[in-house]
Amino acid sequence: MHFGKRALSFLLISLFGLSVIISGCSSTQNLSKIEEEANLKAGVNDYSNSKNLVATNTLKEKVKIDKVNLESISSSLSRFVPSYNEKSTMERDEVMYKVIEYLNTPYLWGGTSKRGIDCSAFCQAVMYQALGISIPRTSLEQSNVGIDVAPEDLKFGDLVFFDTMNKGRVSHVGIYLEDGYFIHSGSKTGVIVASLTSDFYSRTYLKAKRVIE
Repeated sequence: MHFGKRALSFLLISLFGLSVIISGCSSTQNLSKIEEEANLKAGVNDYSNSKNLVATNTLKEKVKIDKVNLESISSSLSRFVPSYNEKSTMERDEVMYKVIEYLNTPYLWGGTSKRGIDCSAFCQAVMYQALGISIPRTSLEQSNVGIDVAPEDLKFGDLVFFDTMNKGRVSHVGIYLEDGYFIHSGSKTGVIVASLTSDFYSRTYLKAKRVIE
């Protein structure tokens, strides 16, 4: 069974609530002054020095959701599922499986695994592991690939970029899901679903790119 738009929206709302409960903190909270100063000194797009890796999330449990769970959820919501192009539907499913697999992974600056991952590595991993699409390593580099997308034209899988450091340039990235929600690896939350309409992300939003054909 595939994810339809309404089924996906229902699942996103559920995941949003679940991830907030487990993480115990808000995904819309800004970086603390200490974190901001540390990131500015290290450089948000420089991962060459492994000694600078800093974990800002100490989550003790992850959501246990696999393909069987998701197929069961999707099946129960099948009456809400509209028809989609088979290829695009399969792509949505693969991205969602991978997204939920990473849900609540702790944030680790420079991290690239499920033990700890930063925002750009998360997007890079999902795009490659789910769809075989290769994108650059850093958020700044990722913002220069793909096709520009206007906010009103955002679709599932688009990359959304933010200026979270107030530096006038891209410093954060996430993956757009549906109905104003996106998923990202936040420095205070780890991998979590957040809303583009929140005060922080609506204020720091810069642009979006489409890398899925």
